[in-house]
Amino acid sequence: FMNLKLSAPGMSIDELEAMLPALGVVLPSGSKLQGGTLSADLAINGPLDKLVIAGPVSLSNAKLAGFDMGSKLGALSAFRGKAPSSPDTTIQNASLNARIAPEMTRADAINVTIPSLGVVTGAGTISPAGALDFRMMADLQSERAEARAQRTGRGGDRGGVSFMIQGTTSNPKFVPDVGGMAGNAAK
Repeated sequence: FMNLKLSAPGMSIDELEAMLPALGVVLPSGSKLQGGTLSADLAINGPLDKLVIAGPVSLSNAKLAGFDMGSKLGALSAFRGKAPSSPDTTIQNASLNARIAPEMTRADAINVTIPSLGVVTGAGTISPAGALDFRMMADLQSERAEARAQRTGRGGDRGGVSFMIQGTTSNPKFVPDVGGMAGNAAK
């Protein structure tokens, strides 16, 4: 049985990348994390064959090279013309509360700032086989500008755009969240 606290403030991504698969982190096929720093404050509990790792994780000033978030989101009609395509995705800041257990990995309070896109928030799960089930909301840059304009009396505010991330960790699929969009329209 293990009960341990691990704190990793500001470690270089380049130093940690080789360890990511051992921690159950699978990046999209053909992508690679570059630069930036990772901070985590994790509790590790349970028997060795059923360890549960939980706590806050944050990433700053990193790049997901070989992953074009703009083209993935651009496949959704709500994002057409709003999500610039680029061969890499720059991540200014990302944070989440993680719970990694044998039965499921859960990520809550996800908050990611992508300078070319805006802010993406949400939560979801990853099955032991790598299947993704995330509900997300994007506050696009153009929508933030519209919200500012609305507050100053010079435009309208459309709110964020709901979407889901499904597929697998190595091949994520971005799909419309019709239920989330209907809820936003009602608001």
